Amino acid sequence: MPESCENLWNIDGNTSESKLKESMADYRRMMGMLIITDDEVDWRNGVTLDPSIQDEHGPVPVVRYFPTNRTIERRNQLAKIAADILLKAGAKKIIRSYVSPGILIHIESTMRMWFVTDTTCEAYQVKRLFIADNSVHFNSIGGPNPTLTTQPLATRTAEKFGSKIF
Repeated sequence: MPESCENLWNIDGNTSESKLKESMADYRRMMGMLIITDDEVDWRNGVTLDPSIQDEHGPVPVVRYFPTNRTIERRNQLAKIAADILLKAGAKKIIRSYVSPGILIHIESTMRMWFVTDTTCEAYQVKRLFIADNSVHFNSIGGPNPTLTTQPLATRTAEKFGSKIF
């Protein structure tokens, strides 16, 4: 990172309260920049069922996500480019925060159509499991907000589900 770029987060992931308070005192002069990159597939990532926790529908799903080294390299390279742009635009201080994936972004392509689901968005490995969100998008690089793609896809999936099941 450039010399004037600092971390708002400590190594253990906790915020530095004094740094956060100092930064937020002048929030009207702040600008945020979100860095999004296409994550590589990793066999460790996925969804399983918790063997010990259940709700009224049965076992609770557990999501596992580990970015690959290449994904981390991509993020760091994009952060350097973003910091350079901000410095050239006149930024006096740059703070890079680490936010868990999925908190501020729409994670896409984790259950890609033609790889995990068929064209009706039914999972290949779990019959009668229809996936109607942006995880079935083929490629996550489509823009920062996939709503205009996800809503019609969800409607189409509901129609396919209805005609296939009922």
